[in-house]
Amino acid sequence: MQPRHSCGPLHARVAWPRQSGRRLLPPMARLLFVALALAVAALPRASSAGEERGPVVLELFTSQGCSACPPADRLLAKLARDGGVIALSFHVPYWDHMGWRDPFALPVSVQRQRGYARAMKERSIYTPQLVVQGAAHTVGHDRPAVERLIAAAPAAATIAVAVAANSPPILAVSIPALELPQGGAQLWLVAFTRTEARQVLDGENAGHLLRHANVVRWAGPVAVIEAVPVELSLSAAEAEGADAVALLLQKPRQGPVLAAGQVALR
Repeated sequence: MQPRHSCGPLHARVAWPRQSGRRLLPPMARLLFVALALAVAALPRASSAGEERGPVVLELFTSQGCSACPPADRLLAKLARDGGVIALSFHVPYWDHMGWRDPFALPVSVQRQRGYARAMKERSIYTPQLVVQGAAHTVGHDRPAVERLIAAAPAAATIAVAVAANSPPILAVSIPALELPQGGAQLWLVAFTRTEARQVLDGENAGHLLRHANVVRWAGPVAVIEAVPVELSLSAAEAEGADAVALLLQKPRQGPVLAAGQVALR
């Protein structure tokens, strides 16, 4: 997988990063989330994929150092208002050497983006990239293409999530009956803030005030689900301080999203 780079103007369609030369590994040592199989009382019943269409998960890989990204950030903010969408903004760090260090960039963001590239047999990664339901991708500010992918997204079940306790957050989770791949599916937890804004002082977006929606502040795999339906409790200490969390159940090796849900923490 060979990332490429191009410094384009604000109207540029796609920006390609330079190869960092460093292989990033999943930060398993940082995981403080412990999955405990418990009965969860008074949790809303989760719906199966066959009963109704669940949420569509949108993951935007973006950077404040990329001049092509602000239009994609604005589009994601609009799409995030749709109740049927779980929109997440993953800021990547590979633009940080271009004059502006993105304060929201996380190593896990590029790890996740590279995981999708491997799963979809793509040789390159780029910004702004929008991945829909973990199954397809397009340029993040191409609204017609994004809307087509949303309409064609594979059906996903709804994960019911409730906050059972605060400080640290403990989540009551109910995953419905659905078809699991052999060996189970991976459950990711993503903590995010609803809105962020920064005045960019250098780099391609110097002089611009950039606004973002649903900015990921922590993300990681928390459990392997081998049987459903299941109810469990997740201790989500790393989500403390976030506005909300999303749970994504995916096929192994970062395949398509099978089920998803989200809940506000405050």
